[in-house]
Amino acid sequence: MIKAEWTKIFKNKMMLISLVAILFVPIIYAGMFLWSFWDPYGHLDRLPVAVVNQDRGATVDGKKLKLGDELTDELLDKKNLNFKVVSEKEAEKGMEDRTYYMTIRIPKDFSKNAGTLLEDKPEKLKIKYTPNEGINFLGSQIGKSAIETIRTEVNEEVSKTYAEQLFKNIAKLGDGFQEGSDGAKKLKNGAGKLKDGANELKDGIVSAEDGASQLNDGALSAKDGAGQLSTGIASAAKGATQLGDGALSAKDGASQLNNGISSASDGSTQLQSGSQQLKDGTATLVSGLENNTSNIQALNNGAQAVNDGVGSLQKGLGVLANGSQSVSDGVTALVDGLGALPQTVSKLQNGVSGINDGAAKVAAGTKNVADGTAALEQQIAALEIPEEQKAVLLATAKQVSAGAKATSDGAASLSSNTAVLNSEVSKVQVPEAGDLSKLKSGAAQVAEGAATASDQVKNKLKPGTTELAAGTEKLEQNWGSSVAGAKKLDEGAGSLNTGISSLNNGLSKLQTGSNSLVSGLGELSNGAFKLTDGMGQLQTGSTSLVAGLGKLSNGTTSLLSGTLKLEDGSGQLADGTQDLQNGAKTLQTKLGDASSDVADIHATNKTYNMVSNPVEVDKKAINHVENYGTGFAPYFISMGLLVGGIVVTVIFSIVHPAIRPTNGTSWFLSKTSVLAVVGLLQSVIVVSLVKLFLGIEVQNLGAVFLLALVASYTFMAIIQMFVTLFNDVGRYIVLVLMVMQLTSSAGTFPLELIPEPLQALNKFMPMTYTIQAFKAAISTGDFDFYWKNIAVLGSIIVVCLLVTFGYFQLLFKKRYSGTPTEETQA
Repeated sequence: MIKAEWTKIFKNKMMLISLVAILFVPIIYAGMFLWSFWDPYGHLDRLPVAVVNQDRGATVDGKKLKLGDELTDELLDKKNLNFKVVSEKEAEKGMEDRTYYMTIRIPKDFSKNAGTLLEDKPEKLKIKYTPNEGINFLGSQIGKSAIETIRTEVNEEVSKTYAEQLFKNIAKLGDGFQEGSDGAKKLKNGAGKLKDGANELKDGIVSAEDGASQLNDGALSAKDGAGQLSTGIASAAKGATQLGDGALSAKDGASQLNNGISSASDGSTQLQSGSQQLKDGTATLVSGLENNTSNIQALNNGAQAVNDGVGSLQKGLGVLANGSQSVSDGVTALVDGLGALPQTVSKLQNGVSGINDGAAKVAAGTKNVADGTAALEQQIAALEIPEEQKAVLLATAKQVSAGAKATSDGAASLSSNTAVLNSEVSKVQVPEAGDLSKLKSGAAQVAEGAATASDQVKNKLKPGTTELAAGTEKLEQNWGSSVAGAKKLDEGAGSLNTGISSLNNGLSKLQTGSNSLVSGLGELSNGAFKLTDGMGQLQTGSTSLVAGLGKLSNGTTSLLSGTLKLEDGSGQLADGTQDLQNGAKTLQTKLGDASSDVADIHATNKTYNMVSNPVEVDKKAINHVENYGTGFAPYFISMGLLVGGIVVTVIFSIVHPAIRPTNGTSWFLSKTSVLAVVGLLQSVIVVSLVKLFLGIEVQNLGAVFLLALVASYTFMAIIQMFVTLFNDVGRYIVLVLMVMQLTSSAGTFPLELIPEPLQALNKFMPMTYTIQAFKAAISTGDFDFYWKNIAVLGSIIVVCLLVTFGYFQLLFKKRYSGTPTEETQA
């Protein structure tokens, strides 16, 4: 059967040629694929890529940068890809007509952004990459890898430039550290002085606190004294008002008295003239009484008239005496009341003057305190202490300053008001003691003269006129005794004339005293009114004084409170200055150490390179694969042998015998021998040509040949089994099985990257084991793993051959067991 099978093949030239052609199907399939995929990354310089350089350049730290031009020149020099520098329009047109696989755009601010590292918002250097994935996806992925390489190189160059500038700035920073250390030393010394000043400030504030306490006590005492003074001034003002009213009433009474005295003087003058006429008449009467009886009636009438006039005069003089005595008593009481007024006014003037001087001193003192607190605020603001302590000290100082200002304003207002009060008090005119004595004496003389005149009229004049009237009446009645009466009348007239003369003298003196009294009472009334006005102003000033002293007391209280807080703040300031001195010392030490550390840094190009590219990948590959084709060889060789086996079944019948079989075993062996020879030749040809023409590097060439043979036999056994059992349907099953093996055998991508359902099929696919074994023989050299896969493939061969052998046994029995044995033609 075997000889007959081969004889049939060699006799059928078409069959022989077809089988010879089938021997090259695996190499055509696998070889062409490997050739096309052998080293695509070795020809990247043929991949056209458009480069659009829009960079405008920039000036960074005085250095002109044109990073876009530098990057373009570097791309053209390295020739990693087939870079073409074109315009934006040319790039767009090339992408549209599929001339370029990708476009690299360098934006206009590429160089400018390189200088934004130290800015608040630094901008990254951007390279715009536009792949044309529709032309070829793998081409876009290759471009992506290339652009990543470009990005890394640009990063390295820019980082190198940044590092160089950074180390220059670090050197400057070292100088700054040294200057900072020197400054910290000065700060430490200044902190020491500040500490001493703070202690002195604290001592001064303690003294100021004592002074403020004394000032506060004095202000309270002054406030109480001013209250008492105000009360006394109010009482004095009331008394001055009453004095003014009394002086005005006395003046009115004195004026009436003066008018009465004037009337009495006129009546006395007339009376003296009448008495003189009376005396002349009586003399004439005496001499011519006897001869002038006719005049007796007239004489009697005149006597009666004189007597009536004297009665009226007596009554007027009585009233005058009483009024003058009342005036004298009022003037005496007034003078006695005014006796203590000069001393009171003098004390008042001295007190107001003292208050004015004290208010001026308080104003000056509080002004000094305000100026001192203002200077203190400036000193605190200039202190280099923590902001919280400074804020507390400033707030306390401002409170003290506000209290001192309020105190100063109150003291200034007090000083102004007391000055006005002092001026008004100084203007008060107090009657002199001599004038008051004269006024009192004049009033007494007036009262005495009026009393004397009244007494003389009552005791002398009135009796005379009464007698005269009685005598004239008797004379008229008893003319006979007229001579004697005339003589007595003449005597009475003489006495009357003498008394009237004395009365005229007394009335003249009374008139003079009354005029003096009216004038004095007028001056007294004016002085009393001025005193009342002065007392009113004094009362107003004292009220202002009390209010000002109240403000002064409040201000001194605030001043005392502020000085207490300022004392506490100054203590904290002293503690803070100690901390500041310690911190400045530490700062000086640390800055000095930092300056020394920076001085030890000596940057070179190696340093810049280290900063720009700190991580270097040290690739040490295990089981090195030379190129892309070598990595794909296990997959494509397995696939070529599988396709070669499928094609054999199309040309060569693996069931129909060349002659009538004598048994199932010979029938099976005749068909299997042809497949075995074809498989052997296919495996030898494909490995040999791949080695000779593509130059594949392997770990063990013999192992590769053996594995190719085993793989070929595995695929042949599987194909023979399915086609023998199912004929054309079997071929379809084999095609489906081929597709499943190509997708699940992990020949291209790692197993973990393919879909999970295909991962589940992986261990059931024969090509999985052929690919794993080829990788071991070609790349890894792991022959333990190699022989494990060989064993799996051998098991598949044995199982498939046993199934096929059993089927031929059954088929032989079915077709030929009941017929005579004879040779048949195929």
